[in-house]
Amino acid sequence: MATIKDVSQLANVSISTVSRVINNTAQVAPEKREAVLAAMKELSFRPNSFAQALVSKRSNCIGVLVGDLCGGPFFAQMMRGIESMVDKANKFTIVVSGNHDATRERHAIQALLQRQCDALILHSKALPDEELSELAAGSTPIVFINRQVPGCEDRCVWLDNQAGITTACQHLLDAGHSKIAFVTSDDEEFVDGQQRMAGYRFALQRAGIEVDQSLIGRAFADEKGGYVAMGELLARGVEFSAVLGFNDAMVAGAISCLLERGYKIPQQVSVVGFDDIPYARYIYPKLTTVRYPIEEMGERAAELALRLLDHKPVDGLALKFEAELVRRESVA
Repeated sequence: MATIKDVSQLANVSISTVSRVINNTAQVAPEKREAVLAAMKELSFRPNSFAQALVSKRSNCIGVLVGDLCGGPFFAQMMRGIESMVDKANKFTIVVSGNHDATRERHAIQALLQRQCDALILHSKALPDEELSELAAGSTPIVFINRQVPGCEDRCVWLDNQAGITTACQHLLDAGHSKIAFVTSDDEEFVDGQQRMAGYRFALQRAGIEVDQSLIGRAFADEKGGYVAMGELLARGVEFSAVLGFNDAMVAGAISCLLERGYKIPQQVSVVGFDDIPYARYIYPKLTTVRYPIEEMGERAAELALRLLDHKPVDGLALKFEAELVRRESVA
């Protein structure tokens, strides 16, 4: 394997000149730069990124913690937004998952820090606010996405979950529905779940409707969980004319369960989801849902992280995002 010394000898320049070319840290005469680049190509020389990081104090990597690498399109959309900004900055992303488990999230974050990531973007749902605040106080710039951490509000890119579900529920109320079932996460410590439950309760109470616990079905927040939660609701024999979902994945499972039992959508049961993931517009009937702008949030989180890294001003960056109702064909 060729070394920097081999390159300097072939190009007939000093090792320090080769280093300046590699790291682009100072002016180098054009003929010397061309000689170094030609020597690197001839020798198939690849700079040692770890050595470069030691010299420049930068790894050119942004570490990202996601909830689940196999969690469907939600995190894929988030990563698309993050990478679009990181790529423009000529940097790379290192992605790890925490599976919404405190121990795994903690280990994943430490792994990113040990690899000298220049900045971190964390989608942490399991670690306590105090631990995240302590991390944010360190020397590595840290941005939190899809969460508000007290004391770190200027580092948090977040969505108003409660307002989003309130909008979705109000759409069903405006369509004349009063018996609205809610299929939601069974993790009662999940902040998103708490906020969306609060939005459901608020919309009903504002309409003068008492919240009926028998209309709430809980399960893991994915397609299988939505199927299970809807099955339990139907087994209770409770009447409802509409279903509101914690997310589109749960709604997909709930719709599958309803269709298997012979229900027609939206003729007998109207349905509204949350997220507006890509398949929401392709399932039948096309799903009315609340758009979660996670790709734009990913872009904003990356922009914030890069600005913090380069000590650029962050004033004027909007960190709060609003959900938007997308009307399609699943509500009657």
